[in-house]
Amino acid sequence: MNTKGVLIRLVVLAVIYWLCKLGFDKVRDDPAMMFIYVIVLGLIAGLLLVKYLLPVIGDAVSTAVFSSGEQVRPDESMKAAAKLAQGDYEGAIAEHEKALAENPKQAFVIGEIAKICNDKLGDPQRALTLLKQHLEGTEWTDDDAAFLRFRTIDIHIETLKDYDGALELLRQVIATFPNTRHSANAHHRMNEVEQIQFKQIMEQRLKAGGKTE
Repeated sequence: MNTKGVLIRLVVLAVIYWLCKLGFDKVRDDPAMMFIYVIVLGLIAGLLLVKYLLPVIGDAVSTAVFSSGEQVRPDESMKAAAKLAQGDYEGAIAEHEKALAENPKQAFVIGEIAKICNDKLGDPQRALTLLKQHLEGTEWTDDDAAFLRFRTIDIHIETLKDYDGALELLRQVIATFPNTRHSANAHHRMNEVEQIQFKQIMEQRLKAGGKTE
């Protein structure tokens, strides 16, 4: 900071101090006006703090952090998101796999790879194989295991339309995680699947009835 800037700030502070003292001298004998004066002074101080002091502190912290000499390495998930936005789906999978190589117990990353395989590459079997391998090959927490199981179930329902297979997987979730929110979610999904199946049966009957007429 240059000398001129320092002098200007000192002058401004001196003027503010003089105004505050002048106001105090005028209202110190009136309790009601003193109360109002203190409130107004506090509001002004707060505004000055937010406008001038906090930015200075923020700049100092930022300088300390980014001047540490450490190189900031883009996270693999960010790289994968960039590849995905570019339409490079295999490249996105490769970036996610780098993250898994460092830490295999990342259920969300595995779920994202499966989603890319299913949604973007149109290869649900590859997605299911991936999910099965990681479910069987890694010891997961209940939440992570349930997450991967439900990702598998979603593919059976939404992509393969394999409702019987989905119901069987949902029964497994209920048996594996009894009396938990995961089993409650599984019961809810079972109701949805059974409603879809019922609707299909009714539509088939209507079509069959129309043909016989």
